Amino acid sequence: MAELINWDWTKQDLTRLTENLTAVLLEEWGGPRSPLALKYIHETIIPDLVACFCHNADLLTNSTFAEIIQWKLKNQFANPSAVVVDLAKDLLKPAQTIINRPQNQDPKEPWRRVFRLWIGEESLPNIAERTGYPLDYLDLLILRLKKVKAFTANHTRASLLECQQNPELRDFGFEQLNFLYQFQTAIAGEPLYKERLILEQVIWDLGMPLQVQDLVMLLELIHAHEGELDEDSLISIMGDSRGNLVSCLIEGLISLHYIQKNKAGKLTLSEKSARTIAGYLLPKLGEQLKKAVSIRDYEGAQGILLGQNQEILIRLIDWTVHEIDQEQAFIILSSIYKKVSRRVDIYLIKVFANVPLAFELLIKGLSDNDSLIRARACEALGRIGNKAAVFSLIQLLRDPVVGVKEMAAQALGEMGAVAAVKELSRVAEDYGESLNVRERAREALRMIESINSAKAKVTKKP
Repeated sequence: MAELINWDWTKQDLTRLTENLTAVLLEEWGGPRSPLALKYIHETIIPDLVACFCHNADLLTNSTFAEIIQWKLKNQFANPSAVVVDLAKDLLKPAQTIINRPQNQDPKEPWRRVFRLWIGEESLPNIAERTGYPLDYLDLLILRLKKVKAFTANHTRASLLECQQNPELRDFGFEQLNFLYQFQTAIAGEPLYKERLILEQVIWDLGMPLQVQDLVMLLELIHAHEGELDEDSLISIMGDSRGNLVSCLIEGLISLHYIQKNKAGKLTLSEKSARTIAGYLLPKLGEQLKKAVSIRDYEGAQGILLGQNQEILIRLIDWTVHEIDQEQAFIILSSIYKKVSRRVDIYLIKVFANVPLAFELLIKGLSDNDSLIRARACEALGRIGNKAAVFSLIQLLRDPVVGVKEMAAQALGEMGAVAAVKELSRVAEDYGESLNVRERAREALRMIESINSAKAKVTKKP
């Protein structure tokens, strides 16, 4: 579904707006008349303002939006500071008379729109394009959020009042500081706040009368029947009376790359939507896993894991490691190793770096045909620190893949493996090896010397 740039604006409206803005700049304010200046006004300033007003059609009487237009005029279009407040008012008047749309007067709303996009990992240039706000204004807004975050991190549970007492933060102004403080507090402590903002932005882009929970329900339904339902089947489940709405919704979500159709025309979640919906699904899936594990139904637990979209599975893997007994967690997680995808296998190896029970699985990983799995297995074994892996790791110092040799050297260093000193010294002095491999070998030798020197001092103590 196309972006809502012309929502409620007809071609006639846009033509009138362009003409009126031109009249304000060139007639009411007596703008420059040189050919170069006129070209800049007609080809850059006017189209930019028209697009900005279209993107923010419900903010034309909003005080913060007026300040943003002032910022544009001063910093983006080099108008004198003394005139930007009145000039902004005069430029906004034509838009306010042409468009007939309910206005949002909340001074925090423009910032909310910026941070909904930002939390969804949009780049600042993309946010500038989508909102019409100046890039340097967005830069400053994000910088100020980071300063609030740093202050609250350094002053445990700092209150808004404490933030206001800080001279630098106080300069943001009460409204903006209050907004940034509340936003940072919610991101840090409110469950699913980030996901809700992302879904709110999806609904905004769709331009449809939806609540976040409506969208969550639809995405959960697609996830529960991933790759099984086509559009007609989904409409049938949700009720034929809502067919047109659901059909438009599916079309919109596909255009936003939030859901997709497989080769058979069945609906599946996209990577983006699966990541977002995972937080809503984890409590239910976690309870199902806990129930299966409690009765030692490991086959059932494996089935729950294997039945998930890959993005959701990765989140569920993390949940399993933190919420289930380590031995039982390893039993069910190791049962899906090599059963889903290379990405999941590599992620499991990373997780197993904190699970000593995974030692044998990781040792087998050292002989895998996939060099990235070999490298990650080396890294994980180094973290576990079981010296029974030393001989196998020494052998991998002769692996044909540079990345594997680097990780093998690093692991041996972390273990303080004295038995590897001779082979590491050979690698460190072999100019046929890459610079990175030689440097990792030298660093491993320094680590081995340091670890064993520290052990010797402890041993000598009376």
